[in-house]
Amino acid sequence: MRIRELIALSVILLAGTLQAQEIELPTDPLNGRIVFEEKKCIACHMIGGYGGTAGPDLSRDQYFGSALELASVIWNHAPQMNRKFRLLRMDRPQLTEGEMLDLLGFLYYLRYLGEPGSVANGRSVLNSKGCIACHAVGGQGGTTGPDFKTIQRYSAPLYLVQAMWNHGPAMQEQITKGKMKYPMLSGRDVVDIAAYLRQASTADVEVRLSVGNPKRGRELFDEKRCSTCHVGEGKRKRIEAGLVKIDLKKGVTEVASAMWNHGQLMLQHMQKESIEWPRFDKNEMADIIAYVYFLGFEDKEGNSERGKVTFNEKGCVSCHGGGQGKGPDLRSVKKMNTPVRMIQLMWNHAGDMEDMLVTQNKRWPELSLTEMRDLYSYLRKVSKN
Repeated sequence: MRIRELIALSVILLAGTLQAQEIELPTDPLNGRIVFEEKKCIACHMIGGYGGTAGPDLSRDQYFGSALELASVIWNHAPQMNRKFRLLRMDRPQLTEGEMLDLLGFLYYLRYLGEPGSVANGRSVLNSKGCIACHAVGGQGGTTGPDFKTIQRYSAPLYLVQAMWNHGPAMQEQITKGKMKYPMLSGRDVVDIAAYLRQASTADVEVRLSVGNPKRGRELFDEKRCSTCHVGEGKRKRIEAGLVKIDLKKGVTEVASAMWNHGQLMLQHMQKESIEWPRFDKNEMADIIAYVYFLGFEDKEGNSERGKVTFNEKGCVSCHGGGQGKGPDLRSVKKMNTPVRMIQLMWNHAGDMEDMLVTQNKRWPELSLTEMRDLYSYLRKVSKN
């Protein structure tokens, strides 16, 4: 066997030991914005300049991590939120499992959406990266590539990245012929270039892309043969390697720029392996990047034995262990088969639980990310799935 085949075999054999706590990917993470508003979260939390100020602004440089990491933040914050509900005379919102998934997906997605770019910086980047050597703007610049002023209006940075990607082999050929340096881009560069081109273009057509469908992106990841070289995570439950090890706590344009920066090495490898360069149409680039971004949404497998200890030490067993407990026996809960199911039940129960703890003069049991993972693994194991 060749080394590459041995590596692939090792991935398959080790997959079972590094499973993620599988979670359904959202098809449109922005659906959670509707939940966020309908459930009155926006009354206390601001997003993008809109909303209340009683709670923290959720769009200010915050990254909330995986589903269970988000759950630990929300759970530990529950007593403060309950007090705000009482102060504002608001009913505590109840969530279905689907609504909780949408809400978590939306909060996870906030960092992805990025920021508006600078027109002035965009022009500077085009010059400093050597783009003007091949492309002109209003008749000034090179003629090898099309004049940016006549190209379809780039209303989304992702469209710019998709167009660059599709022309990657041809562009790299020209870069090699001209003995130019391959232009490396940051996420900020992509946003600024797109902002400048929107202003510079005189084309009548304006091309728009959606924010991306992570679920569709997972399918495209295989269809476009990205999985030939890159290892993902999710329903395939592969070894934690490849893309999963990359720091993806970044916005969409930063993920896109990382793909572009990797393009030169990718082309060399694909030519060596006789793999055709993947081209993206319509919203496919947005879907792929959304999937890659959401690789961090799923949690690593917890330890059910440690989860049992957490269940006892945090006092959960006194109410939820059966017998004389005031709460339902969690061993009889049906379909505790996703983290979102547990998070939904915990959220809906948090108001009554806090009231009971206050009357008993007991402290709220805060949970770390590790404890939350372990607790889910334990409850999934003992519940009636």
